[in-house]
Amino acid sequence: MTAPRYPLGQQVHLELVQRGPDAANQLALSLGQPDLFERVQAVQDETPSPGFLHSALCAMSLPVRRPKDEFAPIMRQDGQYTLVINPKPRLDLVNGQQQFQSLGIPFGSLPRLILIHIMTEAVKANSRHIHLGRNFSDWMRRMGFKTVSYGPRGSATLIRDQMDRLLSCEWMIRWDNVDKSGEHEFGIREIKLTNEYRGQDGPKSGFQREILMTDGFFHHLKDHAVPLNEVAIRQLRDSATALDLYTWLAYRLPRIGNKRPASLSWDQLAVHFGNDGRNIRKFRQTIRDAWERHVSAVYPEAKAEFDTSIIRLYGSPAPLQQKLVPGANLRLVTADDKGTVDATAEAAAAPNLAAAFFEKLKENLGEAEFNAWFKRANLELRDSEWFLLVERRFHCDYIRGQFQLQLDRAARAIGLEQIRVDVTRKASSVTGP
Repeated sequence: MTAPRYPLGQQVHLELVQRGPDAANQLALSLGQPDLFERVQAVQDETPSPGFLHSALCAMSLPVRRPKDEFAPIMRQDGQYTLVINPKPRLDLVNGQQQFQSLGIPFGSLPRLILIHIMTEAVKANSRHIHLGRNFSDWMRRMGFKTVSYGPRGSATLIRDQMDRLLSCEWMIRWDNVDKSGEHEFGIREIKLTNEYRGQDGPKSGFQREILMTDGFFHHLKDHAVPLNEVAIRQLRDSATALDLYTWLAYRLPRIGNKRPASLSWDQLAVHFGNDGRNIRKFRQTIRDAWERHVSAVYPEAKAEFDTSIIRLYGSPAPLQQKLVPGANLRLVTADDKGTVDATAEAAAAPNLAAAFFEKLKENLGEAEFNAWFKRANLELRDSEWFLLVERRFHCDYIRGQFQLQLDRAARAIGLEQIRVDVTRKASSVTGP
């Protein structure tokens, strides 16, 4: 299988790892994308922070822009599943008078950020009682906003409006299937994000400090939460399309097998994203641009191809999987004459073996390339097996493709038969001298 071409964001990631920040920044500038390096560096340098979103909202998105009829329900489909979001009227205090009014459908990047924040807090705390912050400014800073502005078009006003829209909506998820006998079966779940929220009224009012998530939605969320990286979310926060593509890939890619990619047409993707298909060329260009310049910069492990005629998705790790992961592994067995393993001798040999392995690897690669890819790698002994640990799955895949020969040579030089990079299966054990 031919590996997909690296998009622009992943090209800059490679340059950063291989040649350092100056070279990566220069590449981004040469590509005409001066802000691309900032996104790449943020995800590379900052500690990953877990975020979560319900799988239904990863697969089927809110409107990107204000709908022509913002008071009409919206419907999204993803295979057997259908999501309907219905704006419901609510009771508000307007000019000192109670009024029953509909606020409309949430749209744009802000409700996406709010949903991720609320669901992340619920999953982390394992509680449907969600405390947003001490005040509005505190809450906005926690969502990644450095400044808070008021007025008709201020950030605080816009977020409050989208928050109120979200909390007023009812959600319906329908599942349809045809069983083996040909009979149609279905299931419908009607849920609401919250049935109680409290705040304060004042000169800069409208801040809901506490939300009580409905019991049904909370338990459904715990079963269907998709892990995200909040560092990546902050880098994409101004683009609803980039957020949709990131969360959709985070949901889809880890569920694809390694044998062959999943394929779908642009018309099929348009249905997922709520596009009516009337201008598929513009939709295609918008998605490809979001992938090249935004999503690939913050999700370097993602493997996908967005060709002009078809979309191919390859099995990839979840975006949050960025801690040390097993990259290559080998096994050293120290046995006595009876063939039993001497665990004490094995542990004593660990520091010397690791040092010898990395010394040989540096000799094979040269100091510059060794420092680029293996300077922060570790060789660890775990239950009589040696694991080469690298920082990111993206690095692991690249090492597996580019340095297998050098890994094998370094392993043989210290008395081991072979070393190979494999993130899903353990390498066969090899016997030392």
